[in-house]
Amino acid sequence: MAVEFSEYRGKRRRSFHKRKFPLLRILLLVALVAAAFALGLFRKISDAVVMRMNKPAPVVLTWEDLCDSAGGTFAELKKGLHECAWTIGDTAAEYPTPMLRYIASMRNTGASRIRWVSDSDDFTEGLLVRLEGDSMAHNYLQVAKNDSTRSWIDEETGCLFPGLCPRRPLGWAAVPISVNFDFEGQDSLLTKDVFCGEGESPVYPVLSGVVLEVGKDSFGYFVEIDHGDNVTTRTSGMGFWSTPLSVGDSVYADVPVGRLMSQDSASFFLTVRRNALFVRWNDFYGYTHPVDSASIAIFKKRIGF
Repeated sequence: MAVEFSEYRGKRRRSFHKRKFPLLRILLLVALVAAAFALGLFRKISDAVVMRMNKPAPVVLTWEDLCDSAGGTFAELKKGLHECAWTIGDTAAEYPTPMLRYIASMRNTGASRIRWVSDSDDFTEGLLVRLEGDSMAHNYLQVAKNDSTRSWIDEETGCLFPGLCPRRPLGWAAVPISVNFDFEGQDSLLTKDVFCGEGESPVYPVLSGVVLEVGKDSFGYFVEIDHGDNVTTRTSGMGFWSTPLSVGDSVYADVPVGRLMSQDSASFFLTVRRNALFVRWNDFYGYTHPVDSASIAIFKKRIGF
């Protein structure tokens, strides 16, 4: 009988490693939680979550609400237009746009009431501002120019508002310079514009101002005027004065400074300088009158004024 022997292996002892208790980490965590409570971080997070979940729908103010909040009186007009009106000097009035605030600050207008008109979908993008008084009414229109930008225009003058408003010195437009222009001394037109009209027609200053120089040169009588805003003009080639002028005299755009020479057709010359630089009359006048009278008439018809 065969006997099998197996190798004896003694029992291995299990090794036990003593685990360390993370006391420092727990204390640090407790300190952080306590600091968060002390600073109210948990409350802020909770409030933010609640506010986000219960956020109210945004309040949409109507045109009438905006007018009322500005202290004005609301009125609904035709063609989808709305109006907000204020009494000038009313301490409760809060004019909502720079244009309204500027007009309200103007003095000696004779107006007692301001009317603001715009489309019903945009309170601040005005179409018309109307000044009214006992015996006056004056309109300012925000008209689209050829480049689609919009500008405020004085309805009465057609000028940009606020800003300079020159008038034509004659009813005739400036003669354009061309290669075959028949004029003795054509080179001088590089620094001046020429106007033509009937003999002895009155010549007006393009703007009010103060006389800088008067006299007579090879072209005829001349006057140089300072109009303020760094704008000066020199009118020359006149036949005679309307009234005698002296340096320092004030002149006005509606009072002529001279007259054309005594012949069937006569001309005179105008030099406009802004910031000491020569400016063509057509450019100067075109900048200050960006919209023609036909466009203004169409605009007024569209809005019903």
